[in-house]
Amino acid sequence: MAGCPQNSKAGIQMKEFRYRILNSLAFRIIFPVVATVMVMGFVLYLFVLSSISDFAYKTIKDAFLDMSREIYSVCDRGLNELLVAGAATDEKAIRIKKALTIGMIEDLLKQYNFEGSITGENNEELLSCCFLPDLQKAVKKVAKTSSVESLVHQGKKYYVYQMRFDPWEWHILFVRSAGEYSFLINKVRYAYMATGSVLLITTLALLYYLNRFIKFPLNSITEPVKRGELPEYRGIYEFEYLSDTIGHMMVEKEKLMEQIIQERKLKGINVLASGVAHNFNNILVGVLGYISLARMKLQNAKAAGKPVQGEFVDEILDNLERAGASADKAGSLARELSVFSKKMAREGSHFASVSINTIIAELNELLLNTFPKNIEIVVSLTDEDPLIEGDPSQLEQALLNVCVNSRDAMSDGGKLTIETSLASIANKDPIYPYIQPGDYAVVKIFDTGKGIDNETMVHIFEPFFTTKPVDKGTGLGLATVYTTIRAHHGHVRVESNPGEGSAFTILLPVLKQS
Repeated sequence: MAGCPQNSKAGIQMKEFRYRILNSLAFRIIFPVVATVMVMGFVLYLFVLSSISDFAYKTIKDAFLDMSREIYSVCDRGLNELLVAGAATDEKAIRIKKALTIGMIEDLLKQYNFEGSITGENNEELLSCCFLPDLQKAVKKVAKTSSVESLVHQGKKYYVYQMRFDPWEWHILFVRSAGEYSFLINKVRYAYMATGSVLLITTLALLYYLNRFIKFPLNSITEPVKRGELPEYRGIYEFEYLSDTIGHMMVEKEKLMEQIIQERKLKGINVLASGVAHNFNNILVGVLGYISLARMKLQNAKAAGKPVQGEFVDEILDNLERAGASADKAGSLARELSVFSKKMAREGSHFASVSINTIIAELNELLLNTFPKNIEIVVSLTDEDPLIEGDPSQLEQALLNVCVNSRDAMSDGGKLTIETSLASIANKDPIYPYIQPGDYAVVKIFDTGKGIDNETMVHIFEPFFTTKPVDKGTGLGLATVYTTIRAHHGHVRVESNPGEGSAFTILLPVLKQS
């Protein structure tokens, strides 16, 4: 079973970060609300923009239409005067009246700050009022009869209108600079700014409201909960109720956890006492049995007056040796219990700076000499050679227990892999969320055995729990591993699936250099 590479760890962290963002209050509630308001505001802005633009264009168009009606009225009045005077066919009277009418149009254009021209039959230019020749050419290209057009000439914008007076076949063209409508354009700009300001203020007010009355209360509740403290929010009634309910649930949870811990302690003590009594009873039965046999033989010899010699002595010694072997088992069990209960006798042993690579190298030699040959042992040591503080013999025994567990899982042979490495655990690491941040020496032990099912995994480190036959184990092997590693301020993690082998990951804090 392979370990977790750095890119996999980074991928997990990125996935967790993405999950946290996508499921945050800001993304799920605040962002959609703000986005909706902004879209509605943008639509409103476009509507106001369109309405104001239409209003400005209509105002400009009305000004040109008013001017066209004034000019047409002047022309029509001159024509009517000719008709009333009966001089409609008098060429001299007509020329005089046209000249007077042109003068009146010119005065009208100047009065209202228009530029213009009048073209008669055969494109004869009758009037050019304040019209530059190059501007006049540009205007004639865009001018359309009875329509207000716009053009930009030499960086300046102009509005153009063309009309006809058919009785005299006149084409009247008048132009006005957009600067004459600057007051109106400024009003339009102010309207744009006002609309934008209203939208901005509305959005900021909405953000403040959501933050003040939704996010702030929720943060006041969730932040203490994350720190393991009771929330004490006071303000909005619904959030107060939520805060009080969560606080009550946390208090009840603490009480329940204390009860569960006490029950587990009592259960552990019961199991431990039962296991110790059972194992010691079995051992004492053997010790007492062999001693009784030796005593019975001696009594029989005494009663019969036989000398104690020869094969008779050998039989008695054999019984005593068997009794001594049973006593040794009792001593071994007592030592395992001592380690398990953290009462580690320091006779000839002490905590000191030790190389994890050295421990694994020595363990490898032991495994090569004692494990079956159908189990391939592969050892990979890190080049950093991390130093830890601990008892080498206890650590080697703990690692040996793990390897023995793997050996027993590979009764038909397999592969046992032992690797060492260095790892830096960050705060709230997704894989090891409960481990103190810092640098750790990592020992990974993989096997290709039958694996561990979920039901067994729950009890794997419990004392006297074993899946082996009665005469094959005491159930203290992995419990001793857990106790030893925890006594060295380390952590043990197991990954396994039935039929896929097992992987034990042991983390031990690296010794800080002074």
